[in-house]
Amino acid sequence: MAITAVLLLSSLGFLAVTAQDCSRPVGDNMDVKGNDIFLTSFPDGITVTFACNIGYESAGGSPSVTCTAGSWSPVGLKCQRKNCFSVEDVQDGQIEYHPGTEFGDKAVLICNPGHMPVGGGNLICGSQGWLGRLPVCEVIKCESPPVVQDGSFSPNKDTYEYNEVIQYTCKKDYTLDGSRQLHCSDDATFKPEPPRCIKVECGDPEIPFGQWSSGARPPYGYLSTVTLQCNAGYTMNGTATVMCDLNSQWSPGLPQCIPNPTRTTTTTTTTITTTNPSTPKKPTVPFAEGCEDPIKRSAEVTVSSQPPYRHGVKVTLSCPPGYKLNGPDTQTCEKNGLWSPGIPECTLDNGNGSSPGLVIGILGGVGAVLVIGFGGLMWRKKNGEKGKRTGRGTTDKDATKDEENVALS
Repeated sequence: MAITAVLLLSSLGFLAVTAQDCSRPVGDNMDVKGNDIFLTSFPDGITVTFACNIGYESAGGSPSVTCTAGSWSPVGLKCQRKNCFSVEDVQDGQIEYHPGTEFGDKAVLICNPGHMPVGGGNLICGSQGWLGRLPVCEVIKCESPPVVQDGSFSPNKDTYEYNEVIQYTCKKDYTLDGSRQLHCSDDATFKPEPPRCIKVECGDPEIPFGQWSSGARPPYGYLSTVTLQCNAGYTMNGTATVMCDLNSQWSPGLPQCIPNPTRTTTTTTTTITTTNPSTPKKPTVPFAEGCEDPIKRSAEVTVSSQPPYRHGVKVTLSCPPGYKLNGPDTQTCEKNGLWSPGIPECTLDNGNGSSPGLVIGILGGVGAVLVIGFGGLMWRKKNGEKGKRTGRGTTDKDATKDEENVALS
């Protein structure tokens, strides 16, 4: 009897163990199918079936598992990502896959050179295959390029082929700033950016206490180059040779003429400081064919010849009466377009020297008085002798008249 009770109790304990429920089964890239998907606890002895998740497909194995005493039997089903495989060939292009042809990957169309994609977009590998529509590769055509003010381009057509080149030119007296050539690029536009046509004109390269030495003549356009020099007694600070840049400015900048340091001489009693005796006039750029009229520098001077004054010509300068020339009267037109040794000025005669005009006037007046006096003396002598000859044959009255005429003369 006792043995029977023990066996009964053991059977009841075994039944309690074998009747234990199972929790929800799990698998890689799969889930239970049907109404079982809503359950969270499964009774002992139940059998459920797995199905691969969306984007995955069966690679073999049994999809069913059974709950026994709270545990599921091993899962036999294997699920792998769906493969959409390669897209069919396209014209004038090829397909690139990122990163492959499985579920979620992309297929991208790359057109051949000279073609561009039109319409459509990328393909996506879905559960039913490739999704979307690929574009079409069409031949690249560029429309007319941009118009540049004060410039033109050639050839001039309605459309241009891929990689076709056009060339810009500017009007006379204008300079091209930028790329002269553009090409029809792969996005159907011309590249690089179009140039500009600008008018470059630098001003006269005038520097105080300096002058033009060599190089270009006005007008000064783009890349015109001149070389400058300082007057005697001055030293140049900067670059002597400058060039007209695109911004209509001299590059790297006009130099400066700096006075040389003063020179001091000391004696036992006096200190003499020697400096530049006068301040030169502001120089001007010389004429292209010679020197300018000296009258423009000193309005009072008189020049021995008329302009134009070619290189090598010599002239003699003079001043009006009452003035004197403050410098050499003979000037030579040098190759640099400047007079040498330098145009002097006419200054008022302060009495330290006789004016040439005044001397001539005095001498002329004295000469005229001498001539008149000598003429009168000779006339009297001549008529006196005549009176003596006629006195013997004339009356006293006639003689008296002759004397009156002599006196009146």
